[in-house]
Amino acid sequence: MSEHRVQLVRRGFNAWNQRDPRWVLEHMSPQIEWITPPTDPYAGTYRGHQGVEEFWSRWRTAVGELRFDLDELIDAGEHVVVIARRTANNPATGLQISDAIAQVFTFDGDDVCVRVEEFHGREAALRAAGLDS
Repeated sequence: MSEHRVQLVRRGFNAWNQRDPRWVLEHMSPQIEWITPPTDPYAGTYRGHQGVEEFWSRWRTAVGELRFDLDELIDAGEHVVVIARRTANNPATGLQISDAIAQVFTFDGDDVCVRVEEFHGREAALRAAGLDS
């Protein structure tokens, strides 16, 4: 079952990169929690689809369309750990980003994503998913 979760996450990133965030939301619980680290420009906990859309909107406003290139997808049972590079270039503001991001996607028994937590390091994400580095 967890390999199915890995494939869901992969499909979610593909949908995002094809500018289809609706597909991503359709595979998240209406009570989703998206948690960003304190060093994130938009640090906090975003709840529900509306909260997640607000978080995404803040990033899009600042940097334009974000793109994610996956480096690793790690099966951790109820969690999937993602190590990726995110890039964006907003021609209107001139703001560009290119950095590494680590995320832990947590699923319920029905393979619905109930939580996403972001980290600025692989080791912290692995620990959060209950994996040793």
